[in-house]
Amino acid sequence: MAKQEEKALSNTELLVKMASWAVISLVISLIFFPEFWESLGTMLTLNFIFGQHQAAPWGVLGLCVLWLWLMSKQIKRDMELKSGLIFIPLGLGLVVAAIFLPSSHDYLVFQVLLAFLGGFIAFFGKGARIPAILLGIYGFVIAFPLAVARFVELPYSATAIKPLLWLLTALNYAFHNEGQLLHFSSNSGEPISVAITGACAGPTTTAVFLAIFALMMLDMPLPPRKAFWLLLFGVIGTWLQNIIRVIILVLIGYQWGKEALFTAHFWSIYILFPSWYLLFVYVYFRQVGKPRQVRVIK
Repeated sequence: MAKQEEKALSNTELLVKMASWAVISLVISLIFFPEFWESLGTMLTLNFIFGQHQAAPWGVLGLCVLWLWLMSKQIKRDMELKSGLIFIPLGLGLVVAAIFLPSSHDYLVFQVLLAFLGGFIAFFGKGARIPAILLGIYGFVIAFPLAVARFVELPYSATAIKPLLWLLTALNYAFHNEGQLLHFSSNSGEPISVAITGACAGPTTTAVFLAIFALMMLDMPLPPRKAFWLLLFGVIGTWLQNIIRVIILVLIGYQWGKEALFTAHFWSIYILFPSWYLLFVYVYFRQVGKPRQVRVIK
């Protein structure tokens, strides 16, 4: 009985609030984020997703939307609860923060979703718990590679450069190294110069791994100790597959030249990381036992 008394909204009231939130959020996005709507069609094309290496954020966002749907019953129950007034300024603050974030294509989708989330918090309070967690996971995938490029570009790139140079030296390959630049000649004598940046060390795949791991822990949690060792195994494995990718790319350049190297550079990320993650998922499921239904967040 006590639980029933907490529910303050009827289905009609809930629908009215949802419609009000949707309309207000849409109007705000049309006024303050016209670039989003103008470029949304382009951002959803396969040429943009794969050509601009946007598969990672869109893929994680897709998983978050799927998890949102799986948790829809719990979200609806939370939305029916009466919310405190404190959630109104909190939600409006997020809307304002989204509006005044520096505009950038890198996080334009996140910016719009943050404004929608702010409105959702203002209308539904605790009902926004799960959407807020999922948006945070998606935001991490966007922010982590940008933070690496901004603050630790050189140290992060060194985690790929040093193992590569060690291996090339051990195999007696001829090359010349200048910081992040690697110069060598293919077997046909074609001169090749490549820049091994922080992105080559895989901050995006690391962020994707951590995001999916978080979703898996929300769905099928492990005991803390087991989760820690499995997380460590996953992070090391993700870093290692990035190093293997860089090594493979350079060896392809030695063997078949620049064009083959850059063709492999485009496609290899869509082969190696999914293959590695399938292995990790197998190990994870072995640790968690029989998969359960999506758990309820309390």
